[in-house]
Amino acid sequence: MHKKITLALFLLFSFTAIAQNIDYSTIKVDYTRLPLKPVSKDVVNYQPLIIADYLAKVEQQKVENQNAAAKAEADYQQALKQYWIKRNQDSLSYENSLNVWFRLTPQQQAVTPRPQMPASVVPTKATANETVIEKTFNPDLLASTYIKLEGFTKLPEKALIIQMNLSGFEKDEAKSTTQKKQIKRGDGKTVDSTVFVYQFNYRHIVKLKIIQPDGKFLMDEAYGPSLGFTTYSSKFFANQTDLDNYWKSAQATEISNTQEKIVIDNLKSINEMINNNYGYVQQSRSVVVGYVNEKKQYDDFKDALSNAKNAYAIIGKKETSGQGKDYLQKAVTTWETAMKESNPSNKKARIDEDVTECLLMDLSEAYVWLEDFTKAQEYLTKLDGFKLSMKEKNIKAGTKAFLTDQSVRVAANK
Repeated sequence: MHKKITLALFLLFSFTAIAQNIDYSTIKVDYTRLPLKPVSKDVVNYQPLIIADYLAKVEQQKVENQNAAAKAEADYQQALKQYWIKRNQDSLSYENSLNVWFRLTPQQQAVTPRPQMPASVVPTKATANETVIEKTFNPDLLASTYIKLEGFTKLPEKALIIQMNLSGFEKDEAKSTTQKKQIKRGDGKTVDSTVFVYQFNYRHIVKLKIIQPDGKFLMDEAYGPSLGFTTYSSKFFANQTDLDNYWKSAQATEISNTQEKIVIDNLKSINEMINNNYGYVQQSRSVVVGYVNEKKQYDDFKDALSNAKNAYAIIGKKETSGQGKDYLQKAVTTWETAMKESNPSNKKARIDEDVTECLLMDLSEAYVWLEDFTKAQEYLTKLDGFKLSMKEKNIKAGTKAFLTDQSVRVAANK
C-alpha cells in the first residue's frame, strides 16, 4: 500500500516537474493606423464645410406658423364681432319682450313665462396647431467640433474639402403605443407590465462631398447611414392619461433634442468614416507575448521576450520603426528556432503542445507587425489544429482581426 502511494506521488511530482508554466506579458503598442483610401501625399490640409440647406424650409415654417396665427386671430375677432352684434340684438329683443310682459295683468303674468335673456357663448381664440420649428445650428461650430481629419492640418490652402449639406429634419406623426417592460414593484418583485409611450420615426439626410485640391470628387452622394430612419420612444407611463399629460408639455423639447441628436450622430459617423478611409489615426494595441516562465531550459524564451518588448516599444513610431523591426526579427528567429523542436504529442518535450501554441501565437502577431501577412496567416492556420483555452482563443481572434485590417491598409498605401 505504501509503495503504491509513493509511486503515485512520484508520478505526480514528475508530471509537475515537466509541465511548462506558460505566462503572458502584455505590451502597449502605440502606432499610426494607415488610411484605407489614401490621398496624394501632397495633400496635407483639410477644410470641413457644413451648409444648412434646411434654412429655407425653416423660413417657410415660420411663415406658415405666422399665417396660421394671423388667421386664428382674424377668425377670433370676426367671431367676437358677430357675437356682440347678436348679443345686442338679443338684448334689445329681451328688453322689448320684458316690457310687454310687465304690461300684462297679474293673472296673465301667472300663466305667461317671464322672458329670459338668450344664452350665448363668448367665442375663444382657436389654438393654432403650429409646426415645430426646426432647430438651427451654427455650421462653423459644428464643423470645428465634430469633424477632424487625423494626420492633416485644418487650413484652406490646397485642402481636401469635406462638405456636408444638412437637408433637414424629417419625422412622421408621433403616435401613442404600448410596450412590454419588466417593472420592479415596491415589494422588490419584477413583473411583466404593459406601458404607454409616444413614438415617431425620424432622420436627417446629409449630402456628403469630398473634393481633392485638383477638383476631383472622391465622394458626392447622400451619406448612406443618414438615409435610414431611427425610432424615438418617449418616457413610459402606466396609463394613457399620464402619458398624454406629459407629452403635451414635453413634446416640443423632446423633438428639439431629437433634432440635435440626429445631426450630431450623423457628423460623428461621418468623422469616423473619413478617418477610416483617409486619416492617419493614432491607435494603441495591447500585444500579448507568451513565454515559458521557468528557470532552466528556457533562456532563449527570455531573450526573445526581451527583444519583443524592445521591439513593440518603438515599432509603431515612424522614426524608430526600422529599429523596432530589427528587434522583432531577432525574437522571431529565436521563436522559429524553438519551433524546430516542436513535439506536441510528447508531454515531456521541451517544446510540447502548450509551448508550441504559445510560439504560434507569438509568431503570428509578430509577422503582422513585420508586414509579412502570408507568414502571419500560416502560423494562425497552424493554430487551428490545437485545442485552445478561452484566453488563447481570444488572443488568436485579436491577431486575426488585426491581420485582416492591417493587410488591407498596408496594401492600399504601397
